[in-house]
Amino acid sequence: MSDVYFLSGWAGVAELFPELSRRVHFAVPFLEGDEALLVDAAAASGARILAGWSTGAHMIVKYAKRLLPLFSTVVLVAPFLRFTDSFPARLVKSMIARMEKDPAGTGRDFWKACGFAGPAGWRREWAPPLTDGLRYLLASDAQDGSVPAGNVTVLHGTADRIVRPGAVTAVMASLPGAGLVRYAGGHCPDEAILEPYLFEGPPVSRKGFCPSLDPPHRDRTSG
Repeated sequence: MSDVYFLSGWAGVAELFPELSRRVHFAVPFLEGDEALLVDAAAASGARILAGWSTGAHMIVKYAKRLLPLFSTVVLVAPFLRFTDSFPARLVKSMIARMEKDPAGTGRDFWKACGFAGPAGWRREWAPPLTDGLRYLLASDAQDGSVPAGNVTVLHGTADRIVRPGAVTAVMASLPGAGLVRYAGGHCPDEAILEPYLFEGPPVSRKGFCPSLDPPHRDRTSG
């Protein structure tokens, strides 16, 4: 049993996180089950640390009242309450339409927008569940009041093109006590950024832990 349960994002397959996916329980939404199945699996995982990226982080926020008390540490990377708060619904609908004709191109373009340097190969069987995932992103809403979140750290890239700062601000307002770390990068951070939070504990005043990037900036919300 891994000490870390990692809930990835839309099309966030293990090949995109080669080192991380070997060391944690790595689950991909829609490819390995729907929201209900993955939330149940996370709750029953017995892990000490719960982490989520993008859609996975959204699911954790959506079920924060249930999940947060079960883990000593929770790490949310690029979370959002509603995906369409920062990624227009018309673009999601366009992706859905394109998935019918060119699912591989749709996935690869999304990986590129996320900042992945070396995308994985596409598998045809991914298209139907990931199309369902896009429909989920059009409708899902994690606004369910505030939840005490002193064990939560939120990570967000200063150059994120998918989840905008306002969306993260809304998440922070729903998680009083959570810490916010801004890193120099896009929607998906380099694995080296995630490592200290998942395997060494959150660095409250640590600087320069990833030499290729600017030192993170950490804030903590009141509450």
